[in-house]
Amino acid sequence: MSDTSAQVTGLAPRVKVHHGLALRHTTVVQVGRPAPRTARITLGGPELEDLVSLGPTGHVKVYLPDPVTGELAVPMVRTDGSLHRPADGTVHVRDYTVRAHRAAGPSGPEIDIDMVLHGDGGPAASWAARAATGQSLILAGPKSSKLVPEGVRSVLLGCDESALPAVARWLELLPQDVTVMVLAEVSTAGDESYLDDLLGARPHLDIAWLHRGESAPGTTDLLERAVRAQPPADFTWCAGEAGSLVGVRRHLRRELGLPASRVEITGYWRRGVADFDHHSPLDPKDPD
Repeated sequence: MSDTSAQVTGLAPRVKVHHGLALRHTTVVQVGRPAPRTARITLGGPELEDLVSLGPTGHVKVYLPDPVTGELAVPMVRTDGSLHRPADGTVHVRDYTVRAHRAAGPSGPEIDIDMVLHGDGGPAASWAARAATGQSLILAGPKSSKLVPEGVRSVLLGCDESALPAVARWLELLPQDVTVMVLAEVSTAGDESYLDDLLGARPHLDIAWLHRGESAPGTTDLLERAVRAQPPADFTWCAGEAGSLVGVRRHLRRELGLPASRVEITGYWRRGVADFDHHSPLDPKDPD
């Protein structure tokens, strides 16, 4: 990636478009495998017709049945637009990127959600491994969309498997004249097929696949070392396991001194923490 960072000292904040919050009852209409360890769940239903997802990081909350009892505890939407958790039952909810939304798909309004098959026995991976057409699923959102930044010439995207759907959306939504470098930590070369359908779609794209092999997700510094080896881009976005991203953020924000408008680092999940809140500070000892 060419170093254009000297030309950009700061950027305007990404534009955020608010949509409001709604619960949506959907039905599985198709299950695919964009990569060996990723399930693509295509959901359909009339309540998806007014869904809006304009940015690369737009996400929905997916309410999942209990992996043991099969019961589904679903919140209610308050009049102020917030969610109220039910008094009874355990809510199993995870945030997932809207990989694609079709207002007029083959079966009507559709949405694609890609779930990594961790094999860890969690409610999301367990459900996704057994997902079949005709099953019901409830979504909330997206509540808002953050658009791609304006005025950038180079973008660096870093991720693990959990953030590959968002990377794919970045590649689809960024202007074609933007130079993009993707650093993707995955388990094996088989995971690389996830982005196959986007290869050749951009004229200025490089992808470096970082294979961790037998190491558990979130336990390596592969992404941090790869980011350190790159010249600073006009804008950097990284997402994945929160603990492994602390060093990435420290390098970009503290060591290089890049302003917050040029760096966005998000913990999508944290090792050992169920239902991790991705809005929580990545590094509580060093907040912005």
